[in-house]
Amino acid sequence: MKKISNYIYLLVSLLFLGIFSIACNEEENLGKKEKPELTANGDTSITVSEGTDAVLKFKLDKAINKPIQYRLVMLDESSATDQDDYVIPGCRSNDPDCVAIEENGGPVGYIFEIPAYTTEYSVNISTILDDFNEADEVLRLKVISNRTLLGTVNELFYNVTIQNSVSDDLSIRLNWDGTFMSGGDEIANCDLDMDLELYDTNLNIIDDSYSNCPESITINTATAADGTYYLAASLWDTFGYIENVNIPANITFIKQGTTFNTTLDISTFFPMQDGGLANGNSNAAVIYTIVKSGTVYTITDVNNTTVFQGRYGNFNIKGKSKRKK
Repeated sequence: MKKISNYIYLLVSLLFLGIFSIACNEEENLGKKEKPELTANGDTSITVSEGTDAVLKFKLDKAINKPIQYRLVMLDESSATDQDDYVIPGCRSNDPDCVAIEENGGPVGYIFEIPAYTTEYSVNISTILDDFNEADEVLRLKVISNRTLLGTVNELFYNVTIQNSVSDDLSIRLNWDGTFMSGGDEIANCDLDMDLELYDTNLNIIDDSYSNCPESITINTATAADGTYYLAASLWDTFGYIENVNIPANITFIKQGTTFNTTLDISTFFPMQDGGLANGNSNAAVIYTIVKSGTVYTITDVNNTTVFQGRYGNFNIKGKSKRKK
C-alpha cells in the first residue's frame, strides 16, 4: 500500500512540474511577444547628394513606458567614412538620445534611444559637401538591439548611397592655417588678419570675407553677370608680430565636385616682418583677374597668363579703412 501511495505521489508531482514548466514557457514566450519590435518605416535603400541629409525612419509595433535603445553599426563593406563623408549630428553634440561607440580612436557605431510612449522615430545622417570629383560612396548600416534588450529587431539593414554633388559656382578660399614661434610662444597663424574682397569691373566691392580663417567667397554662376571681376587677397594686420618668415598663405579656386580645383602658394607675397595694409605695407595684397563667360571662368595674372595669380598694377584696395577690425 505504501508503494502505491508513493507512486501516486510521484505521478502528481511530475504532473505538477509539467504544468508549471509549460506555464513558465508560455510566460516567457508571452514576454518575448510583448517586447516592441523595430522595423523600417520606409525605404532602407536611400540615395542622397552630398550636402543633404539621409533620414533613417523606424517604427515600433507598440509603445512602452520606457525608452528603448538600439545600435546603429557601420559595416566594413561601407566605402563612406564617418566625419569625412557624413556625420550624425546629435551624436557629435552630446545629444543624450545618441551616443557614439568608439574603438581604436574612431566611431564604429552609434546607440540611439527611442523615447518612452513613442512608436515612430528617425535618425538623420548629414552628408558632407566636399570639393572633390569622386565616385558615389556607400554607407551600409545594421540595426541591432542594445544591451537593455527592451525592444527586438530582426535583420534590419540600411544602404545609404552618397552621390557626388557638382556646382557651376566658383568658390574661392584663402587659407593661412598653421603656427609660428614668437618670443618662445607658439602663435596661431589665424591670429593674423587676412582678407578676401571681390570687385566688379568698376572696382566697387561686391563681396567680401573679413572675419574667418580660412576666408571664402563664392561667385554664384546663375546670378552673377558675365564680365570681368577682380579678387584681392590681402594681409590686413600682423598685430605687432614681425617674425622673419613668410605667412603660409594659399588660395584655392574650386568648382565643387568637378576637376576644376587649383591651389596656389602665395606665401612669398606676405613676409610677416613687412606687416599688413593696416601696418603701412601697401604691397600686402595679391590681385587676380577673373573673367566670367556663362559657366566658364578664366583666372589670369597681369601678364594675361592663365592659372598663375599675380599682382595687378595700380590697383587700389578700397574697403580696408572703412571697417573696424
